[in-house]
Amino acid sequence: MLNKVSFSKHKIIYSIVLLIALSSSLINAQWNFQLGTNQEFSSNPFRSVTPYSDFISTFNVGIEREFNDFNILYYGSYNKFAEATDIDYYWHQLGFYKETESLVWGAYFEQRFNQEANNYFNYLNYAAYVRKSFQLLSINWEANASYSSMNYSIIPDFNNWVVSTGLLGRKSFETKTTFIGSVLLNYKGFKNFSADSSYGGEFVNYLSEDVNITQLVFNGRVAQSLAENTGLALNINYKKILSGSGLSASLIESTYGNMELYDDPISQEGYSARGILTQVLPLDYTVKLSYSYADKSYPSQGIYLSETEEDLDISRKDTQTYFSTSISKSIYLDNESGSELDLKLNYYLINNKSNSYYFNYYINTISFSLNYIF
Repeated sequence: MLNKVSFSKHKIIYSIVLLIALSSSLINAQWNFQLGTNQEFSSNPFRSVTPYSDFISTFNVGIEREFNDFNILYYGSYNKFAEATDIDYYWHQLGFYKETESLVWGAYFEQRFNQEANNYFNYLNYAAYVRKSFQLLSINWEANASYSSMNYSIIPDFNNWVVSTGLLGRKSFETKTTFIGSVLLNYKGFKNFSADSSYGGEFVNYLSEDVNITQLVFNGRVAQSLAENTGLALNINYKKILSGSGLSASLIESTYGNMELYDDPISQEGYSARGILTQVLPLDYTVKLSYSYADKSYPSQGIYLSETEEDLDISRKDTQTYFSTSISKSIYLDNESGSELDLKLNYYLINNKSNSYYFNYYINTISFSLNYIF
């Protein structure tokens, strides 16, 4: 269990990494660095049916070292809440990758450190991936495969591993139209599953022993240039569960920055559609408008009729609308070194409706981010 003392140590480590990044940039040009912050006000950052607002400050650092044969990288993020100060947390990732003209492969591990109030979101994840590009029938293809292992220190019942393999095709035309289609097969297994378990001191009997799940995902995208500085893109996504049901995480409350335990993308099926309009303004400001609609079902979850009543014979079903608008600008400070300053102002609205009481929520969020690359 992570106590406040150990959490403070991690903040000290974060500061040391930041100082190393700043000093190294002065003596070694082969290092690449990113420093950034995101300041966000949200009406409901925890997706609660009884919402309360908070102001979240996120501070990011990124370090990458380019070698002849491969690259190594480190990313860290400290998230601080103005009101819910007892759930501040730190996330970081360390990885390496090798890239050639047609092949990319690599591996990484990541961790999230939480305070005692929400330490059940502490996890260690490690993963490996490979992507292969090739051309066939005048189409650009990319085959990919990955493996991921997720380990929760406080709630090991949810420890899992995921194997994914997929194929993506991309074709562009002289009409400035681009078609992209992909198919992805996911298999998720739970390492320590028991039909009888406990969470929060309560005894839980899960719905099915067949929790390991196979999911098929189709994605389609068409992008069209409407004018010199205007573009429109349409995305379609369809998910189908082929076997298994997944493991219900509906007993886990939502937290900022982690969706697997609350809205696992593999343990659901349904469809979504999204439209994105992009406009480049004078002085290279970029404005984006986006709207999406999703219809999702969760075979492993029953529903909550109220705060205390449940019906395990009915599966949870959600519909969600999402709207966002943003304006961004990149300021190039040094073309030779590639240093730049990226600014972005963003607003989004999420309206989630569900037949399960605890998954009806509404979110308004406005944020400003600044990212310095050097």
